[in-house]
Amino acid sequence: MTLRKLIISFIALLLLVGAGFAYWYFMMGHASIPINDQPRTDNPGGFQPLNPDTRTTPSGTSGTTLSPGGATTKPATTGKPPVLRLLSNMPVGGFSASSTASTTAVVWVDRGRGNVYQASDANLQVTTLSNTVVPKIFNAVWNKNLTAFVGSLYEDGNLTPTNIYAELQKQRGATTTSTSITPYELQGKNIPGTIIGYAASPDKTRLFIMINENGNGVGYISAFNGTGMTRLFSTPLTQVSVDWPSENIISIITKGSAIYNGFLYFVHPKTGTWTRVLGPVTGLSAVVSHDGKNVLYSATTDANSVRTAVYSVAAATSTDALVRTIADKCTWGRLYTTLVYCGVPADLAAATYPDDWYYGNLATSDKIWQIDATTGEVKLISDVIDQADRTIDTYRPGTDPRDKYLYFMNKSDLSLWSLDLTKSTGGK
Repeated sequence: MTLRKLIISFIALLLLVGAGFAYWYFMMGHASIPINDQPRTDNPGGFQPLNPDTRTTPSGTSGTTLSPGGATTKPATTGKPPVLRLLSNMPVGGFSASSTASTTAVVWVDRGRGNVYQASDANLQVTTLSNTVVPKIFNAVWNKNLTAFVGSLYEDGNLTPTNIYAELQKQRGATTTSTSITPYELQGKNIPGTIIGYAASPDKTRLFIMINENGNGVGYISAFNGTGMTRLFSTPLTQVSVDWPSENIISIITKGSAIYNGFLYFVHPKTGTWTRVLGPVTGLSAVVSHDGKNVLYSATTDANSVRTAVYSVAAATSTDALVRTIADKCTWGRLYTTLVYCGVPADLAAATYPDDWYYGNLATSDKIWQIDATTGEVKLISDVIDQADRTIDTYRPGTDPRDKYLYFMNKSDLSLWSLDLTKSTGGK
């Protein structure tokens, strides 16, 4: 073999090895990178709001079960769900749960396509309710009957979300035995305005919407579908998060950062009257109980850490929560209003809180703790690392109306989970 042929063969070998390495690096080597909860701007294709998909449902219909992650196989649907259950392995845009005396159901919307799914605690089945294409939904709040949601989605190249009202409506041609048509399709409309935030009322029949109008934050109360808006207030504040935890309380909190003082306000939904509840507190994050009597909050400390406390609104006093976590990882019980459930890092690393967690520079490995605001008792509910197949970084937790289940997303991959509180706590 000539020298020239040897050189060509050597170069070809290097190219082959390089191609193999590139395949491993891009296809396999990034598989464990956490997904930040940030809108992407590089997805190809245009956006068509509420566009029914005319193709056959890829997995899961009115009579077909869907395994977590969208596998096309049909897993077993009999038997009781486990204490810790993976509901969706695909990123979720928002979820909500309802309860009857015998059954608890949860619905969620897929973040990528906008498919709507439902599961219950009666069996392991996951049902596809709708496959209407509503892509890139990053937040969704549901109405009382779990038949409609208000959501935020991001069009390509636009960092300002479009906000929609979407309703599940019976689809013509759908039957209980159909394998190609889902029982519902999404129909809806855009909600106009540059929306700062929105929250459903405690009974989930109304909506609080805060809109940026000429540089001011203007609050409105409307029907759940966004109609019949009544102006409530105007404020210079625009960088805030909103919630409606109690019938007579809308909570407005300035967005937390370790370099700014934060404030929590209560606004009366009928009078628009503001009351300052907490602040100034550096790095403030807070969640309000559903009776409005207590606030669990977290704050930045000087030692690259975080402190967590329970604040009594009536007494205007704080009590150390005995755990250290970011309040955004916590939720109050809806029936047992003095109980709060938190994802608490097993090992709280030194970091700038809450900024590093918000920006995805930090991921935590959590256990689930219960805190009683009345007695101060702290109780370990679940060491989820022993039950899950991955590290859980608790995100957007919530309970069903009867506090039978705790639902939460995993911030690292935006998967959706449920935890049976009756079995985890030995019942109430």
